Amino acid sequence: MARWAWLRRLVYEDETHFLALTRHFFHQFFENEFVARGGESRLTMVHVLALLAVPPILYTFFLIESYGSIAALFPEQYPVTSLIDHCRYVTLSMIVMGFVALLEWDALFLDRRDFAILTPLPVPPTTILAAKIAALLGFVALFIVDVAGVPALLFPLVETEGVRGGVSFFHLCNMLAAHAVAVFSGSAFVFLCLVAVQGLFINLFRPQTCKAVSRCFQLLTTVALLLALLLLPSTSNAVPVWVQAHGGGWFFWFPPLWFVGLYQTILGLDGALFHSLARTAAIASGIVTLVCCVGYVLNYQRHMQSALERVESSAPKPFILSAAARWALTHIVLRRPLERATYFFVTNTLLRSTKHRLYLTAYVGAGFALAAFGTLGALAYTTDQSLKAALSQPSVPLLAIPLIVSLFLLAGMRVVFAIPAELQANWIFQTAEDEGRIDYLAGVRKVMAVRVVLLLASLFPIYAYLWEWVPAFQQLIFSLVLSLILIELLLVNFRKIPFTCSYQPGKANMSLLGALYWFAFTTYGYTMAALERWLMHSDTRWLVSFVLFFALLAVLKLRRKATSVSGVGITFEDLPNPEVQTLGLGG
Repeated sequence: MARWAWLRRLVYEDETHFLALTRHFFHQFFENEFVARGGESRLTMVHVLALLAVPPILYTFFLIESYGSIAALFPEQYPVTSLIDHCRYVTLSMIVMGFVALLEWDALFLDRRDFAILTPLPVPPTTILAAKIAALLGFVALFIVDVAGVPALLFPLVETEGVRGGVSFFHLCNMLAAHAVAVFSGSAFVFLCLVAVQGLFINLFRPQTCKAVSRCFQLLTTVALLLALLLLPSTSNAVPVWVQAHGGGWFFWFPPLWFVGLYQTILGLDGALFHSLARTAAIASGIVTLVCCVGYVLNYQRHMQSALERVESSAPKPFILSAAARWALTHIVLRRPLERATYFFVTNTLLRSTKHRLYLTAYVGAGFALAAFGTLGALAYTTDQSLKAALSQPSVPLLAIPLIVSLFLLAGMRVVFAIPAELQANWIFQTAEDEGRIDYLAGVRKVMAVRVVLLLASLFPIYAYLWEWVPAFQQLIFSLVLSLILIELLLVNFRKIPFTCSYQPGKANMSLLGALYWFAFTTYGYTMAALERWLMHSDTRWLVSFVLFFALLAVLKLRRKATSVSGVGITFEDLPNPEVQTLGLGG
């Protein structure tokens, strides 16, 4: 019993405050900008947990009839069908836990505030680190059980319906254990993998560089997770074919397959491929866990001693390119003071507000994922010999990529503009509002225009490499003009300074809004790409179309200027819909 004395002292002694610190760090995971404070926070977390738990449960009930028909009519299909479902459960759980880790990115490690507050307290340093790790493990366990706990009990019972004559109790227990171990370990692997990556960023880079690298990594990871979710039916259906071909190739490095191999190995299925995948899963999990532990220890040792002595350093000198870009913005693009103030206010809010940044990252990531999904779907029908030729021609899927991504970027910015950052601070804008409201709105448009120009310009070298310079330049101009038209349409009747107006979420018709988004996605993305490809075959068509597009853009600008001088002020309070709706039939 003496060996457990240190654990009892850690938990029960008042001097350590281990349990209090663990509860504090655990609550920190839910005290972010996405969860309401006060009495509403528990209700919000119940909604979040239910939202994550329901889809796998519904899919499990959906499989009851499928496995019943397999046992009665097609018993030979049971191994293939069960393998596909194993892959789907493992992959879906890993994707969900990846999104949870991205959502809690800023709370995964002890930050500067934690060190500054906890260091002066009479608390052993090791206890702080142990409490943070314990809270993280508890948080991971909560969401893993929420996402995969009920299916781990139900799916093996449903799966036995596909076996003629049923299975023994021992085999059923083995199936329950295999599903739980594979899904739980795969989910924990993804979460800890992202924790390990953040630990590397924190310990390798300076704070400002770490923030920039983290934002890029969050965007890339969001795209990868969304693309994996879109490709889930295709990849899971391809697993039996890949197994029959005895593995090999890039498919082996798809992490969910490692834990599918662990699943099959625990079930007792023979096969060198499954055993190799299971070994890879065990090795990868061990490496990720080790990197997480080292990252926590190094981060703790690096910051604990200097927490109270650190003085905020002055802002680093900007690079020459960034200084030149800022000069060009302030002297060429943003020539009026109110435009300049609005532009930098919106830009800094997007950079510093975690909630708005993650919302926008989700929109842009969805755009990249959908564009990549459409491109991969089109390239799947080409042979290996013609793949290079397919990329060297301006096809509709390739032309649609900048259109789709720019659509989601601009739509995402329009959405986050309506969400307030710190509503009580909007008094400064209310007192400063005057006849220069047109310059305020011009600054908002230029924020969107500059972002879309940077996006399209970053894609231009890729198209110039794949194609000739002329079609790449035509594609750039076409996408830019359409984006400017889209900005005008998105900001019709927009009379707000972003992040400064109250928000009434219940006023939106989600069904209608979803239909409009889908229509815009298909029409703006692929229909305009098909039109662009048709225009590229004739210089006359190209010139005529550009005259028409510029004329449309000019009409929209004239309409906006005509409505801007009507004396309508800036809106700072979004009023809810009245409880009693009238028909407006009176005179």
